[in-house]
Amino acid sequence: MPNWRASKATPLLLAGSAVLASHTGNTNETILATVNIPAGLMGPNDQLVIRALWTSPFSVNTKTARIRLGGIGGTAYLDNPYTTAITLDTLKHITARNSQTSQVGGQAATAGPTNTGATVIITSAVDMTAATTLVFTAQLGNAADTIALEMYEVELWKR
Repeated sequence: MPNWRASKATPLLLAGSAVLASHTGNTNETILATVNIPAGLMGPNDQLVIRALWTSPFSVNTKTARIRLGGIGGTAYLDNPYTTAITLDTLKHITARNSQTSQVGGQAATAGPTNTGATVIITSAVDMTAATTLVFTAQLGNAADTIALEMYEVELWKR
């Protein structure tokens, strides 16, 4: 097992990729990338900073980009259905609430590529003392469409 360490001034890059991962052919929610988070790595006041770039062809059909903490059935910190946008550039923060079993983040209430509107608070109770995963998923409203995860980066900030 790697010896994970991050200083309070420097983030630890947990994972990142610019290898295209795409989804087409069905309307199921499909995992495009998985980031393993080792047991105990995220402390009681630490923060995950997640960046992702999504693309899809222009169409009026719904495409949904998601980022979930706790695997495919976990809490969606990004749940963004969109239609005609061809790129979606996302930045998400998931912060521990002075506990390794309580997290908070935000989700724009108005879905769309600009993430405008009021922010809805998202909370979860993922046990970070146990190993878990962060997943990037995609779902289509029409199986003939395509959605792609162009790149992602996940950093851990010690606080």
